[in-house]
Amino acid sequence: MALGLGTGQPAGAVLLAGPTPRNELVMAAVDLLLRAANVERQQLAMVVASRGPGSFTGIRVALATAQGLALAVGAPCHGVPSLLAQAVRCGAPCLAVQPARRGLVYAQPFGPGTPLPTPLAPITTVPIDSLAASELPVAAPAGLLLPSGTPVATASRSTGEALLLVGELVALDHAWPAIPLYAEPPAAVAATGGT
Repeated sequence: MALGLGTGQPAGAVLLAGPTPRNELVMAAVDLLLRAANVERQQLAMVVASRGPGSFTGIRVALATAQGLALAVGAPCHGVPSLLAQAVRCGAPCLAVQPARRGLVYAQPFGPGTPLPTPLAPITTVPIDSLAASELPVAAPAGLLLPSGTPVATASRSTGEALLLVGELVALDHAWPAIPLYAEPPAAVAATGGT
């Protein structure tokens, strides 16, 4: 998580890692960032969160929390594709990835663009082991264990800082809604009648 003051640099950032579920830490991290920067919640001008693809539950919890915070303080809420955030963390060209189901990742190649990296192909779901053969450096979230030999993109900022940068560079009102971005259909399908 990161807090920006519109200066191009984050006022603060908190890494949510470890065994405690992140949804239990989110509001504590918000309070910590606001207190450290001496900012009141009502001063927030915008709330930005990752919209996926990613963990079904994680994305939904993050967006619900972001929307609730935005509603409480009267600020707009926007969602940014998680693969774009990974590309912004590391710069393009890269192959941005996010964890998917067991042994798989969501992947999308990005090239240079202005003001943000440009997607070069649609999102795909690939075996994580295939990343070792990637022709592009792989931009992955912190903590994702990549196979040996994977060309790794160097991150110059955290995901929270990348989301701040996107919020500063793009008119988000015309970009992405704060709704989940799913790259695959749901595993469960609703029943369609019968006896």
